[in-house]
Amino acid sequence: MKMKPVATAILSVTLAASLAACSSSTNEPEQSAQDGNSGSAAQPPKAVTLKGMLFGDEPKDLPLVLEEFEKQTKDTLNTKLDIQWNPVSDHKQKVKLMMTAGEEVDFVFDAEFQNLRELIPQGAYAQLDKYFNNDEYPGLKAAFSPEFIEMNKRYDDHLYTIPFTQYFYDIPVVYIRKDLREKLGFSEPITSYEELQQFYEKLLESEKSITPLAVKGNGGFQEIFAPDRKELDTVRPLNLGGLVYYVHLTDDLKQVQNVVAFGDAESEWAKLPAPFNTMKSAFPQYDKWAEWSKYLEKDVLSQKDQKAYFMSGKAASFYGTISSYAADKKMLQETLAGADLEFFVFKEHIRNMEPQAIATNYKSNNSVAIPVSSKNIDRTMKFFDWMFQSRENHDLFEYGIQGKHWEPVGENQLKLLDESDNYTFPGYEFTWNPNMIRTPEDLDETAKKYLEYSANADTYYAPVLAKFAFDTSSVKGEFANVQSKADPFIQTLKAGQIKDWEAEFVLINKDLKGLGLDKIREEIKSQVQAYLDAGGQ
Repeated sequence: MKMKPVATAILSVTLAASLAACSSSTNEPEQSAQDGNSGSAAQPPKAVTLKGMLFGDEPKDLPLVLEEFEKQTKDTLNTKLDIQWNPVSDHKQKVKLMMTAGEEVDFVFDAEFQNLRELIPQGAYAQLDKYFNNDEYPGLKAAFSPEFIEMNKRYDDHLYTIPFTQYFYDIPVVYIRKDLREKLGFSEPITSYEELQQFYEKLLESEKSITPLAVKGNGGFQEIFAPDRKELDTVRPLNLGGLVYYVHLTDDLKQVQNVVAFGDAESEWAKLPAPFNTMKSAFPQYDKWAEWSKYLEKDVLSQKDQKAYFMSGKAASFYGTISSYAADKKMLQETLAGADLEFFVFKEHIRNMEPQAIATNYKSNNSVAIPVSSKNIDRTMKFFDWMFQSRENHDLFEYGIQGKHWEPVGENQLKLLDESDNYTFPGYEFTWNPNMIRTPEDLDETAKKYLEYSANADTYYAPVLAKFAFDTSSVKGEFANVQSKADPFIQTLKAGQIKDWEAEFVLINKDLKGLGLDKIREEIKSQVQAYLDAGGQ
């Protein structure tokens, strides 16, 4: 399937970058957006402190970066940031509670896997359309193309987030201790699941104190062993609240025939074309996850940070994505003497860097939303406009203070300095943009090729229903009940802890129907049909 021209335009910007490198106004007079690095004779706006909520660990040197930001912009933005950092496991619930309590906050990290599906229909977040493609916000206009913004609008054709991405797919990999691989007699890098399993078996035999594979408890194997097969236009998966619903369309892609969910009767699955005509063939990875669970740590469900577990020397490999390779390699070498890092791209079509190997909806997975209750919406958007006005502004937050944490190399590379460990900022929560990518100067050629591949327009294609977004507002009670019941089961499944998963699915399906599964199913049918009738593809 060929990509739409719109998507090609978006990704051509990404490629160039990677290779060359409801408003609630404050009623204050707004200053024209300008580069915060230069002085201005204009009167600065009234001082404001913007409160935000992100997740993870606060970078140690963030106060120094904020101090530098305030110094550079005191005569222009006159803005301070006060960021609350939530634990990863608590962020979703804390945002929800904060919004319910009406607590004042000006920006929050939110995403499809967090609260966006629930909070946007409730009117919790401000519409941000007017701030983009607007000459009064030149930074946002330059960094976010009209096509990219269009792709990230919601079901009501409005934008409620600032979408962050570098590439439209961060290639998943298994990171491997190269030194351990060589120690155990594997002379060449691992290039197949079979070789990876041989490595793990040797580890179980020879290095009993080391866990072969580290994964996060609530994520489990994730995409490992996911089917690497050609998409079917007539059978489209929708992942809603952790559950996969298969939408079966007619051959002309104009009518919804039915929607099949986990645990449905065999007769329902049999209506789908192969390989989706049985649960076993639709989800072949589940048997593999159960088989490979012996390579995980015993208490895997309580593991919150698989990378830290790996970096401590307790695991020989961990699940990750390629964008963090340079930083992870540096961290490992500094943490464990003699250790080195390499990666295995486990999806064959991607490993071979084949064209149109990755399906995408061209939406970002990560974003910041502005609560409609904020009294500083315009000022918040002025800050983000400033950040994207120049590489210097952007890089201050993404990489830290130039000369202290990092230094630029050419137009689109960087060198991390000794103090960079004191400033590791989660750019995917706040700063990522395809126009402002820097890659480490010492990145090896293999990693560079995969990053270039992930930025290449021809790598991607838009499948049927790529732009469809499900609106939960009419089934929010049922959706919440089904999700709360399914979440623990799905988490256990992903960690390979359920061997007879088909029988378990059938049992839980009965419970989910009692909680509103069939009502959700009918709503999916109705919304997809309306989407198709309106000309959606």
